[in-house]
Amino acid sequence: MAQVCHANDRDQPTLLTVTTRLDSATHLRTYSYTITNPSSNTAPIDLLLIKLEPGVNVITDIRSPPGWRVFYGDDKDRVMWAATEYFDLDREDPNGKRIPSDYAVSPGRSLAGFSFKSVGPPGPGLAITQSFAPIYAPQSDEELEALEASEHHSNLPEDNGFRISTTVPVPNTDWLGNRRPSVDGFLVFANVQDGATYSGSVLVVFRLGSAEEVVHADTLQVRLNGSDVTGMFNWSNEFKGYAATFIPGSSPLQEGRNVLGTSVEGVVPGSVDHLAKDTDRLSFNFTP
Repeated sequence: MAQVCHANDRDQPTLLTVTTRLDSATHLRTYSYTITNPSSNTAPIDLLLIKLEPGVNVITDIRSPPGWRVFYGDDKDRVMWAATEYFDLDREDPNGKRIPSDYAVSPGRSLAGFSFKSVGPPGPGLAITQSFAPIYAPQSDEELEALEASEHHSNLPEDNGFRISTTVPVPNTDWLGNRRPSVDGFLVFANVQDGATYSGSVLVVFRLGSAEEVVHADTLQVRLNGSDVTGMFNWSNEFKGYAATFIPGSSPLQEGRNVLGTSVEGVVPGSVDHLAKDTDRLSFNFTP
């Protein structure tokens, strides 16, 4: 016999706090969340979901508290954690029902350790938590059909969870550079703009063909303070673009003002084979 959860079984009120921190070497922001389960609740919290807006395409270095598992993929609009582990893997409820994870947040307790990094700046967003609820087993096929036909059988967080306004990364505006608008999208900077400040080291990420223009990557040239650093940039699945990290002593990086220049050729949008070059120049300040 199938098992279902009734709606409203998993929406006990939860408190969620968030802090954000900007890394001066990568310009990535760390988003850290803490769950608090009020003592007035009757069940532990075993799921946290952070909703992501379309356009937030860099989520990296996801961290989880002990006993929790994260669920995230490039095609998803969320980062979701669930308490999945037990101290004793063989422990079972004497009645054969699902039991809460030993790592779920009990009433009156708080749990930190949920975090990830993103280039997206902080903005308003939505989180959803779920409290544990035993899975109910219908006693007949007729009861199962009635539950499935009702509006109260979904176990999805969006349908059966507690909604919280919180801070989340919002889409980051890529810097288009400083050339002609028709070719500006050939190369765009994902985590740096002109006049930025770095310390320790310098991560630069750019993307080619931001509006799906035809761009010839073999024509790419990048120079830092007059030296060719094209070969230092490699495609990064993590950042969804070409990335390079510059470290003092092993690159042309220098203390104070630095100048980065890029150029790449592509087909002018709206033409068949009219080639043009997108040339950009930005400066940034660096302190060791």
